[in-house]
Amino acid sequence: MHEIDRLVAGIAPDPGPGMTPIARELLEEITSVPVPERRRRRGWLAVPRPRRWAAVPALAALAALLSFGVAQAPASAALDIERVGDHYVITVQDLLAEPAVYQRELRARGLDITLDVVPTSASLTGQIIVISDLDRLRSGQMVSGEGPITTIDAPGPCERFTGCPIGVKVPVGFDKKAAITLGRRALPGERYQMPPGIALPGEPLHCVAYVGKSVAEVSALLRERGVTPSYVSAGKRAVPSAPGDWYVHDGVMSADGQALLLVGPERADRPAPQSPC
Repeated sequence: MHEIDRLVAGIAPDPGPGMTPIARELLEEITSVPVPERRRRRGWLAVPRPRRWAAVPALAALAALLSFGVAQAPASAALDIERVGDHYVITVQDLLAEPAVYQRELRARGLDITLDVVPTSASLTGQIIVISDLDRLRSGQMVSGEGPITTIDAPGPCERFTGCPIGVKVPVGFDKKAAITLGRRALPGERYQMPPGIALPGEPLHCVAYVGKSVAEVSALLRERGVTPSYVSAGKRAVPSAPGDWYVHDGVMSADGQALLLVGPERADRPAPQSPC
């Protein structure tokens, strides 16, 4: 089991509808995002501008498309799907729609695309990850992060090194099975299904080299910042306490004001990458 599996399992012991096999594949397999294409379109929808999370072990950034009404789409549509030339341009109008609604609207355009909108932190709201060929991925083959489904950036300045996406472009006639996962701001009490690393921009230990420090030291740093930690170790579920002299190997935010630390009695073999400061 990959270490990040333990973190995710600790966040959501009962997977529920959001932690699907596709979601696990996203977390484990996708480590790059297509280079965003800048394109101005009518009715583009403002997206919050948090910085994109940087690399952490086996986690990749995911994104939400915040849309509040595009003139071309019916008022009842959960998605705005507009044909522009030989592509569909897709944005989300209703972040809280039932998944079946998204799929129905995509299938109506002949697109076998699964769209999941999942709760996440403020720092990850406004990101997107696309898997353009699920069948190839599930067969164990490599899947390129570049096209044919591409993201569309909001016009104007963007602080994220991979861009500020507001939608995706899908070729008309696209005939593969694909998956798009979006992160929306978690509602009060929701657990994150897209957990950001605790040291990423906008998170409590940003620019803190916490990996390899003791459980007692990292826990104290989190509590000073108003975050309650819980702990997970090899083969076990999350628990509210861990030996203070154990070491922290990794960590993610599991909900607003809550963190989950991957810990063990020995130092990690190799330190987790730290996000740039």
